[in-house]
Amino acid sequence: MTKVSVIIPVYNVEKYIPECLDSVLNQTFKDIEIICINDCSTDGSFNILKKYAQKDKRIRVIDFLKNQGVSIARNTGIEEASGDYIAFLDPDDWWELYLIEKAINKIQKDNTDIVLFCHNEFINNELVPKVEKIAEIQDIINGADFTKYIYNVAILAWDKLYKAELLKNERIRFTEHLHPTEDVIFALEVFSKKPKVSYMTKCFYNYRIKRKGSAMNNYCRLITNQIEALKILLNLKFYKEADDEYKMHCVKLIYGGVVYFYMNFKEQHQLTLKDHIEVRKLFHYMNKNIPANILEHINTYKFLQCMTTLHRMNGVNCLKEKKLNE
Repeated sequence: MTKVSVIIPVYNVEKYIPECLDSVLNQTFKDIEIICINDCSTDGSFNILKKYAQKDKRIRVIDFLKNQGVSIARNTGIEEASGDYIAFLDPDDWWELYLIEKAINKIQKDNTDIVLFCHNEFINNELVPKVEKIAEIQDIINGADFTKYIYNVAILAWDKLYKAELLKNERIRFTEHLHPTEDVIFALEVFSKKPKVSYMTKCFYNYRIKRKGSAMNNYCRLITNQIEALKILLNLKFYKEADDEYKMHCVKLIYGGVVYFYMNFKEQHQLTLKDHIEVRKLFHYMNKNIPANILEHINTYKFLQCMTTLHRMNGVNCLKEKKLNE
């Protein structure tokens, strides 16, 4: 059996996919399969994938006849994976060449279900280590309360190596037709299973941010997508079966994204009236669908109604004032 299955969803990344594939093919650990799911790219990405597959039999290319989104692409990769372990890699990012070797050694040595590693951010043609992430992981290694850091370690899918049986036996999949935030809900479901986790403070993953065409640069839907993600979360099986403490962490994490985008877009003068109205409606939705004993632990929720009042379009100052007084 192949040791590691690498799942790469591909859509219109002809400029970046060669560097991505090279970083996997040249890994010091060789026993891998690379499952590339072409999500109906309209540029030259598919042709590049075919050329690479012809040169190296470890690459498998699955070609979607219509665009279905990153979640379905990744889920297809999970279903097709034959490895003992699974890793996710975005097609515009790339790995350090010893990532898999180090991750395999760590996960096997510690006999864990997941190994978590750090990443660099590629900004202005420079790799910048995500220092905060390194410090957070170090705190966990030193015995700090895991739940205190769940907001940071459980929000990404691609900074981990997973035992395949964890994802397959528990039927953990990405929420279809949700992007972005599909990573967050996926990771929250993974951690709801209370897996054993190893941590490495080295930066093995190189994350390209603010790429033209990236979903994270599509400001017009980030707030409404985050609200949609919260509503989806409340109806998922793993959330309903979780204890109140874990539910609180889940809601706080997803809802925190709503507040983050609202405040940032307000400051950048990119907030639309639709965003404002949808966030205001969210206050009533949460009040109706989330128990009070969970909401009372979410500090910013108390200021949501004030923040979005129609008589105070600059209501975001409520949160600023709150922070200054704390």
